[in-house]
Amino acid sequence: MSGEVLGSMFNQNNYSTARMRAVWTDENRLKTVCQVETAVAYAMAKNGKIPLSAYEEIKAKVVPENYDLTQLRLAAARAGHFLAGFVSESQSLFDDGAGQFLHYGAASEDVEDTCYVLQLKQADRIIMDYLVKFGDVLYHLADGYKKTPSVAIAHRTYAAPSTLGFKLAVQLNELDYLMRRLDALSSFTFAGSLTGVEGLSNMIGDHYDQVETDFCDYLGLQVPEMYWHTQRERFTEYCHVLTMIAQMLGKLGRNLLTMSQTQVGEFQEDYAPGRQGSTVIPTVREPYMCEAIVNLATVIRDEMPLMYDTMQVSGEKDTAVWRDIYVVLPEITMYLSGQLNFATTVLKEGRFNVNRMAENFLLDDGTMYSGALMMALAKSMGRQDAHGLLVDLRVQADDRQQSLRDCFYQDQTIAKYLSHDDLNRIMSPEAGVPHAVEKTDKILKLYRKRHPLKTRSDS
Repeated sequence: MSGEVLGSMFNQNNYSTARMRAVWTDENRLKTVCQVETAVAYAMAKNGKIPLSAYEEIKAKVVPENYDLTQLRLAAARAGHFLAGFVSESQSLFDDGAGQFLHYGAASEDVEDTCYVLQLKQADRIIMDYLVKFGDVLYHLADGYKKTPSVAIAHRTYAAPSTLGFKLAVQLNELDYLMRRLDALSSFTFAGSLTGVEGLSNMIGDHYDQVETDFCDYLGLQVPEMYWHTQRERFTEYCHVLTMIAQMLGKLGRNLLTMSQTQVGEFQEDYAPGRQGSTVIPTVREPYMCEAIVNLATVIRDEMPLMYDTMQVSGEKDTAVWRDIYVVLPEITMYLSGQLNFATTVLKEGRFNVNRMAENFLLDDGTMYSGALMMALAKSMGRQDAHGLLVDLRVQADDRQQSLRDCFYQDQTIAKYLSHDDLNRIMSPEAGVPHAVEKTDKILKLYRKRHPLKTRSDS
């Protein structure tokens, strides 16, 4: 298992999930290598390149149960290359020379790359499952809170009335796009390769295209347009979308952290029985999951420079940059699994304090309504003049240490155009609700159309 925190039995669940870690274990790697080597033999036998009996024996004997991981590790160490050690160690499984046809017509990178594609495809299914579950929770929250007033924030200050549901719908719409983007990459990303080091399939000989097609079909992978040992953009683009998902989640985590502050008090993580927030402050409820979501966004983002580096392949084979992929693909998917797990759990089990949200509206002195007030006045006196009037009232309120809201109600120019009832209507937390509900419903409808939803109890 790569990485100290990912391999540590004490720390790994703070950064990943057991389900995703299982994809990248030595045991699963061995299983995948066996599958790919069997697929090579199948394709070669089907096209008359090796005896059918050799394929059948390879299929029967090249299975994980026939290998001792310790002996395989030693064989790889002696050979200086895992696949060379694997092929050498496998010879003892055969009695009649069929072992000579193992790895026949394939280059090491054919098997290595295809194995990583198969493992990444397994990881992709897990990620998509986590994304669907996260999206379902987010969908239900956006729908349930679409009429709940909440302040929109600009430059860390109150900007205008909004709703909690609309804020969550913004995240849902971004998730919707990224899920579709990830799905669209599958046919390009999950492709096999059986073309040799130079990409010309010289070791296979005639009918090489059919051999590669049969090889990929056997494994459930796409047939690539071109040999792609030097075309690493398929991995880089895939990981780029994973990184975008991580940053979207990181944004959610940061917003929840702000809402969790004592001064704000609009959100609180749920604590399971026996869980502690601190060894020093016994009663504290720290937003640890929110912090983990933010932290993992940073960790995943810092993996991407290695992926961009992998695109600068020198010649037809360059292990110097390929080694980066062997680090990033496992780590980035494991980190993202942990982040998605935290994000889903914190939203599903956490609590939004709508009463505190209502109370927090009273912290505003009228500033967050000035945009709506300007537009109401603009109908009679013009936008620029209305803007200038409100700026002057801001200065007046500051100089006199007076409430800006009181200045609005007392100003004679405003009184010419707007009554107190008009001002009450404009300067109300519910003023932005109708538009927020309309936009939220639009996003919910689009998401429901594009992605199947589970019930709340199943999410």
